[in-house]
Amino acid sequence: MQAADQLRDTIRHEIMVSGFSNTLFNGLIAWLLLRAGSNLTLTGEHSYAIDVAATAFILPFIVTLIVIPLNQRKLAAGKIAAIRLEGDRWLHAGLMRFPTGLWMRALYFGGLAMLIVTPLTLLPLWALGLTEFTPVAYSIFKGVWAGLMAAALTTPMLLLALQES
Repeated sequence: MQAADQLRDTIRHEIMVSGFSNTLFNGLIAWLLLRAGSNLTLTGEHSYAIDVAATAFILPFIVTLIVIPLNQRKLAAGKIAAIRLEGDRWLHAGLMRFPTGLWMRALYFGGLAMLIVTPLTLLPLWALGLTEFTPVAYSIFKGVWAGLMAAALTTPMLLLALQES
């Protein structure tokens, strides 16, 4: 198998695992915590905006701490080939600006996701007038949203994990 095919297969596998597992766990955790509570609103005492912002930071932070070391071990064991980040590709150029330490990368992913994903999530909900969720509806929303976010962030995490030293 060629390195490009192997990388594509690895990315596809990791996206599916990360997306599905985060959908399941985040939806289940939200349901377990909220099932007996009242409806959640965009603002106020039972606001979901804080939960969205916190999850937008915590989820990428944790996923980074899992995905990068796991795939660096695969790289070290020779199960997958190293890649070279190209400065002429926009994603690669952005990733080349990330720090090298795992914890700093986790902070970067968490911080960037919180700053970018939170408004991209809350503003459309507000604009569409979707300012209230039942606990079950929010659990479903949160599970799908978290799974999509984790899946989207898996590729850049993998690229950092597999880049040539």
